[in-house]
Amino acid sequence: MAEKKIRILIVDDIPEARERLQKLLAFESDFEVVGMASGGREGIALATELQPDIVLMDINMPDMDGISAATELRRSLPTVGVIMMSVQGEAEYIRRALQAGARDFLTKPPPTEELYATLRRVAEDVRSMAVLVSSEDKRDKKKIEVEEDHQTHIIAVYSPQGGAGKTTIATNLAAALMREGVRALLVDCDLQFGDVGVFLNLKPQATIADLIRSVDDLDTDLVNGVLVTHDSGLRVLVAPLRPEDANYVPTDKVPQLIEKLSSLFDYVVLDMSSRIDEMALTLFDMASRILLVLNPTLPALKNGVATLTMLGSLQYPEEKIQLVLNRVTPDLERSKVAIAVNIFEQRLRRKAFAVIPMDEKKVLFAVNRGISVIAKDRNQSPARDLIAMADALIEQLRPKQEPPATSQQLPAPAKPPASRLSRLFRGG
Repeated sequence: MAEKKIRILIVDDIPEARERLQKLLAFESDFEVVGMASGGREGIALATELQPDIVLMDINMPDMDGISAATELRRSLPTVGVIMMSVQGEAEYIRRALQAGARDFLTKPPPTEELYATLRRVAEDVRSMAVLVSSEDKRDKKKIEVEEDHQTHIIAVYSPQGGAGKTTIATNLAAALMREGVRALLVDCDLQFGDVGVFLNLKPQATIADLIRSVDDLDTDLVNGVLVTHDSGLRVLVAPLRPEDANYVPTDKVPQLIEKLSSLFDYVVLDMSSRIDEMALTLFDMASRILLVLNPTLPALKNGVATLTMLGSLQYPEEKIQLVLNRVTPDLERSKVAIAVNIFEQRLRRKAFAVIPMDEKKVLFAVNRGISVIAKDRNQSPARDLIAMADALIEQLRPKQEPPATSQQLPAPAKPPASRLSRLFRGG
């Protein structure tokens, strides 16, 4: 069976540039140039007619520039991949191109091997997305609506530094929250270097970068096509597979996506990045609980104090932020090599919600096989402690019985500030 060719449309106002690209692509048997256009408007018209896999387009053109054309193509032909080109390789050009919906950016004239590799990679991405869109078009779409009376608990797992075992905590917490009749979702919110997919040995067809393109019009079929189901039954939304693909994810849309997905689940666990930005703070606002994961080290203690001080300025209820001490080794505590749990509790002025013992052998065994730590030896540490943490969280979040109504009307509580972000960044 012959290999399916990658169909390419070249859009450039310089004839010599178009001809050069066409000749370069003719050397590779899996490329097929289906058309050439001299401007943005003509490029859109030809793309609509020819339905190429890739539009290879210059950014600066007289009638309609590549940014405007890419924006229009993203709206009208979401499964066509735009690769932008420019003699200007500055960061601002790249940023504008990616914001417009381009899948990649090449500096003109592109090195031959880089051109070939970029075309093949983008073609693979857009074909995966095309399969999802095609399958959803064949079904009756059930649009996702946020239900006001549906109670979902969002749990943000955060650590101010890498290597604390945050992803281990998040993946096992999500798995432990699952039980009969309970729906749990794990979302990798580390858009550049998320490891959830690797930890669970997942091979996703699509990622958050693909799903967020349709955030304003989500339906259950599309969501189910993008979410991956782990062998344990846990549903997972993975981060982009390459760091540069994080540029395709508009961070202001991520909270909107999480809000819509939450209507389908009872628990949504967010594996956060270590970066504190507007997206992170908005997700913290949405969360029922923030699990602050720290190791028993001096740098972790310093960063824990700084994190709690910062989050304290957002006036969260005290129970919203829970301290999780990970990789605790009693022997090292006794020999005073590691900082003791009680020292952390004193300095951070809060009791540890969970203390997870260190067992690198069991953790590495689980990670290297794509299973959760709690999948086996559930009655031994650290699986037992991770399950106990999930049980305690469920108990904390269980709806409390409301006291009987009284005839005396109590004053309504003051509304929280419209935006905690501005208060944090502006200092009040």
